[in-house]
Amino acid sequence: MHGRHGIFDHILFALLLVVPLVEWRWTWPRYLARLASGGPGVRCRFYRALVVSEWAPVLCLLGFWAAGGRPWSRLLLAGSTPLRIGLGLGAALLLTGVLRLQRRWVLAQPARLERLRPRLLYAEPLLPHTQAEWKLFRVVSVTAGVCEEVLFRGFLLWYLAVWTGPATAVILSSLLFGAGHVYLGFDQAPKTALAGLVFAIIAVGSGSLWPAILLHAAIDWNSGDLGFRALNL
Repeated sequence: MHGRHGIFDHILFALLLVVPLVEWRWTWPRYLARLASGGPGVRCRFYRALVVSEWAPVLCLLGFWAAGGRPWSRLLLAGSTPLRIGLGLGAALLLTGVLRLQRRWVLAQPARLERLRPRLLYAEPLLPHTQAEWKLFRVVSVTAGVCEEVLFRGFLLWYLAVWTGPATAVILSSLLFGAGHVYLGFDQAPKTALAGLVFAIIAVGSGSLWPAILLHAAIDWNSGDLGFRALNL
């Protein structure tokens, strides 16, 4: 997990610190203003922009990594054992199964879905409202699962661990992951940081990003599905 930093690493780390501030103070308020104006296709355009903005740095990172001949194990994309990956996948599938049970329980009675709506108000601008938006949100869910894990549990964990060691890197990367979602509200940042901590523990424990990617994408997909249903009662 260790290795020397280069200029690209410092630039990407700086972007992971600065971009959330830009989203919070600039991108998100202007998106909300466009939504309030009632123009067509605002949410779909925002989803497409999210997909591009997440894949662009990840593809640059992977290209730089390949060009530099760096070990993929530093990004937790290679080098683990079947047992560790199996245990990580087992944990991810177990938590995904809990999500499915929760979803079935909520959908079993319309009243439960109705009670869910007030709890989704903080994320209502981000959730899909139409079938077209829901289809595109699925792409956003998978994108977030892959790209955010590569950036936060792959690159950021390695970058911080060089200075702090793995345990502190897990905590710091989780806090930064939470801070990256502060645009949804300050009260949501700790919850997101806790989710990031779970992803990090699974990734480090399994020695692979794939279990965390699976769980992350499943959580976002599930949230989008329940949100879509609750908003269209």
